Amino acid sequence: MSTPAALLDVRGVSFSYGSVHAVSDVSLSVAPGAFVGLIGPNGAGKTTLLDCISGVASPSRGRITFAGTEIQGKPLHAIASKGLIRTFQASRVFSRMSVLSNLMCGPRNQRGEGLLAAILGFGRDDQVASLHKARRMLRQFSLSEVCENLGSALSGGQSRLTELARALMAEPVMLLLDEPFAGVSPENRTRLVQELRALREDDAMTVLMVEHRLEMIEELCENVIVMGEGRVIASGTMSDLRQNRTVVDAYLGTT
Repeated sequence: MSTPAALLDVRGVSFSYGSVHAVSDVSLSVAPGAFVGLIGPNGAGKTTLLDCISGVASPSRGRITFAGTEIQGKPLHAIASKGLIRTFQASRVFSRMSVLSNLMCGPRNQRGEGLLAAILGFGRDDQVASLHKARRMLRQFSLSEVCENLGSALSGGQSRLTELARALMAEPVMLLLDEPFAGVSPENRTRLVQELRALREDDAMTVLMVEHRLEMIEELCENVIVMGEGRVIASGTMSDLRQNRTVVDAYLGTT
């Protein structure tokens, strides 16, 4: 059986903050439908790599290909429009908008609003369809009871669930998740695990996830990539990586 072509392919990517080499000559690939973990100690370059992939930062060197198209240096919105959707280390819900309104911001390529569009009803059917989908998402993520609450009133776990639901409203081809379990209570963590497990079982969804909770990585990810000091130092299953002395020394502590 032939190996599927990579959906995301990163080749020789580097990025520096002044004299600090946050990412140095990183190469990795993610196959369609894969659920891949990205781990490493603080300062390893994981979030900066996601910044380069998602368009938050422009790499100084290297090539990033998504679905056969080079995307390095393109802005965040242009990359998101291709179906590569990013969540952030600090949850970014719109604090002065309701949960429902946050979700309604999710769909890609919305027509927007204008006087002529309002008079002629352009996009009305799409908006109604998005509203129905948003309400399904609220039920799925157990957010219906807080759907009218402002983003600023949400707990950490509710913010994470809202952010993930909003990302799914965009019908992504691939998700980049940056520490999705940070600041999440045990109850909401269980809900989030359920939703991510459902995504893993969906062959149409591809995920690259940064996470410090290794038990979550082991439960959710088939393959794990380890970064240290801006470079990829190992990859494999968590079981394999526990036996890798380079990983043990760099991330898990010396034996």
